[in-house]
Amino acid sequence: MICVLTGTTGSRRTTVAKTKAPTLPERVASRIDALTATERRIAEYLSAHPQEAAFSSAEELGRATGTSDASVVRTAKALGFDGLPGLKRSLQGELQALLTPANRLSNSLESFEDGAEGILTATLRDHVERLQQAERSIDPQAFEHAVELIDQARETVICGFAGLDGISAYTATHLTRIGRRARTATDTGYRLADRLLMLGPEDVVIVIAHNRIIVETRVILDLCAEVGARAILITDTLGEALRDQVDSVLSAPMSRPGTFTSQATVLILLEALVIAVAARDQNRSLETTDRMNQLREELMGFSRADEVALNLPAQRRARKRTNRTESA
Repeated sequence: MICVLTGTTGSRRTTVAKTKAPTLPERVASRIDALTATERRIAEYLSAHPQEAAFSSAEELGRATGTSDASVVRTAKALGFDGLPGLKRSLQGELQALLTPANRLSNSLESFEDGAEGILTATLRDHVERLQQAERSIDPQAFEHAVELIDQARETVICGFAGLDGISAYTATHLTRIGRRARTATDTGYRLADRLLMLGPEDVVIVIAHNRIIVETRVILDLCAEVGARAILITDTLGEALRDQVDSVLSAPMSRPGTFTSQATVLILLEALVIAVAARDQNRSLETTDRMNQLREELMGFSRADEVALNLPAQRRARKRTNRTESA
């Protein structure tokens, strides 16, 4: 989220954007390679246990991480704070969001004894809270810029790895249905090279990355910089680390350390992008969708109206035929 401050200097109006301070997980992700092994262990613990970090002493955190109080203080400074007090002040300021009922419920899922119904309720409440957090954390200007990039691109390439290939294909399909060229690049290892060969300066790449930068993400962003392609990053903690390497960052909470990874926020954010792109040229979007329906009818050999009738249960179809006979 950014805060926009406006003022007037003479006859000119100036605008200054104040960027939201990075969260602790974002700081850890952006500095992880520069930390020592001990600092990395402490940083990962602090990120995974924000409640304990917000109220524990350096000595207590040293015991919890198997290190020392001095190492904890050094880690806090390495993460960009003025020391442990600064880190704790930052976390305490976020506790209202961190300690919501939905978050506590999610962290307690393993101890539920209410069976499937209790788990269903907990999961739904947790996702509602995440979406509310996403509404606060996503920069509207960054979202609008991402929509413009997709709308103006020759082709949009969606890159989601480690289980995100299905969501990537789903998004590419729906962009195609509204008249935008789109495809996926979700292979890993050397097979990804074939998907990236034709990337050019008129294209835009949507990179989905969670809490670590894998080699595929690094290669894709390096290639975008080399060929002049634009890049949109959808992430939960890597915005601070990769902000200078992409054109738009959409940061939203997706999962928590040590919990089951959920892609619900990613899917909804991608759907919002598709709808927003469609709205920029409604005629084009509707014409392409109509053309798709015509092609479907030609391929199936009957109209969509007939398809509804064909899908009716046999008894209802028979009743419809009887009614037509009686009326004749």
